[in-house]
Amino acid sequence: MSGVLLITIGILIILAVFFSLSNSFWIFIGCLVGIFGLYKIIRSFPNGVGAIIVGIIIVLAAIGTININFWEFILILLASGFIEGGLRIMISDDRKE
Repeated sequence: MSGVLLITIGILIILAVFFSLSNSFWIFIGCLVGIFGLYKIIRSFPNGVGAIIVGIIIVLAAIGTININFWEFILILLASGFIEGGLRIMISDDRKE
């Protein structure tokens, strides 16, 4: 179920970038990504941290607090994935010791 949700969100974001949908749509997508990240954090901690970071940045960009272009958004996706992966590795290393 969550894989289908992520694919749908990804397609909607790509469509929003190419067809310049309204700010209210971006706020909706940002909140949806953030809620999904919160759900994943509740289920298992390090999962979902990246989604919350991306959701917050999408909402901030929609309200005009920060300005990002498409390639900066791709870098944000990569960075949030690195942060989530690093937390996952740190937690798994602590559990081994």
